[in-house]
Amino acid sequence: MAKVVPRSGRVPGKPVRGSKFTAIALVVGVGLALVFALVFSIAFGSKGVAQHAKALHAADEALRAATVARAQAGMAAHLVVLQQEIDFDAVASVEVARRDTRFALDDLAAAVADLDAHNAAAAVSIESAAAAFSAAVGEILRLAEAGDAAGLRAALGEPFDDDFRLLTDAVVVERDYQASQVAAADDTMGRVGDIARFLVAFVVPLSAVIVYRELTRRQHRQKELEVRLETEQELGKARDVFVANASHELRTPLTSIFGMAHLLEEDEAVRQSPAALEMLGLIISEAHDLNRMVDDLLTTARLDAGALHYQFENLPVVVEVVDEVVEPLRRAGITVEVGCGDAVVRTDRLRLRQVVRNLLSNAGKYGGSHIRLLGAEVDGWYELRVEDDGEGIPPELEARLFQRFLHQGDMPLVLGSVGLGLSIVRALAEGMGGAVWYERRRGWTCFVVRVPLAAAPEVPRYREAFPRAAAQASVASPAAGGAGADAHRAATALRAHVRRN
Repeated sequence: MAKVVPRSGRVPGKPVRGSKFTAIALVVGVGLALVFALVFSIAFGSKGVAQHAKALHAADEALRAATVARAQAGMAAHLVVLQQEIDFDAVASVEVARRDTRFALDDLAAAVADLDAHNAAAAVSIESAAAAFSAAVGEILRLAEAGDAAGLRAALGEPFDDDFRLLTDAVVVERDYQASQVAAADDTMGRVGDIARFLVAFVVPLSAVIVYRELTRRQHRQKELEVRLETEQELGKARDVFVANASHELRTPLTSIFGMAHLLEEDEAVRQSPAALEMLGLIISEAHDLNRMVDDLLTTARLDAGALHYQFENLPVVVEVVDEVVEPLRRAGITVEVGCGDAVVRTDRLRLRQVVRNLLSNAGKYGGSHIRLLGAEVDGWYELRVEDDGEGIPPELEARLFQRFLHQGDMPLVLGSVGLGLSIVRALAEGMGGAVWYERRRGWTCFVVRVPLAAAPEVPRYREAFPRAAAQASVASPAAGGAGADAHRAATALRAHVRRN
């Protein structure tokens, strides 16, 4: 029961204009990422150089501290031996030598700890050698404090020299390693710095030029699009004016057709001819469909222009809407079973009639043989249900049912309409504060329109000016009397009916 027209066709996709800009942006992004990677590499390399430099400094400090400790410990021992052998006072000098030795041992321990903190390769062997050397120096200091000249001569022998040599050899190896690491890192950083400088001096300016050029092109394209948009807007306005004028002008012959058809319907001679009555019914039915199409075109033009307004008022839905819509449809040959509960709704009289009329006309033209209009209050709303026993809508089209110009594959679903009815139904229902949806239930195709109930009587907030009156139909003057006067009165009554609906 969907209302659609032949599809407009899909234009083959054109190459994306933004692909070139995307490629340029990608190249620039890669260049900037490379610059950032080089900068990060320099920063990381600087951090590595700093760590190796600290380890190198710790190794040098360990060598200095070990040398000082050995020298000061030997000085203290020699002073103690000389003091005992030639009997002169060297207590103060011995104390200074012992103090400097202790300071040197503390510096040595700190330097070894720094080497260990920087994950030095030979940290374990250096710690072991430093511990043995510190123990030997400590023994010398103890003997010097006790004044044991013989013990000092033994302590200053070859074992002490071996401990010192083991310590210094291990520290020298570590120092040379750290120095080589500093030199290698510095060389690497130099090469990376050269590359970074080249990129900064060449790639970044080139990227800026490319981006500027592309932005300039985009600005030109933007201006072209703006001009094109203004042109399309002017064309759209001209189209809307044309549709509106054409819709109004089409009402003139439609009014005459309606008047003449209903006048003929009452003629006794026509009533006695079944063929004439059948043809007259077709005229009324087709005129009714054409009038509905004109209303759809005019409503669509107003919706697109944002000029569609609503006159909200409290309406008895059965008297003001259902009866006014169903009776003309019945006269046009559409049989509708009505079962609506009485209620007062807050909505626009003209637009609600248009919604119900479109749905009933669709059901009569495209649905099953049995059509019914049901209405009831549901959860604080009033729901009007237009149902028919037709085959319904294909499941793949339900999501797009209320779009304009609906198609299935390469073929239109239904011929003989402008394809706007259901889209207008949704726009009007939502504009009145309600909703519309489709459902398939128990073999019936159902379109449900929900509108708000009236809380209390209110004065209408806004009244839209009626459309420009249609041109007068060419009918006989009332003064002529007889059938001409009757035709004129019928045509005038039908004009008023078309304006109201």
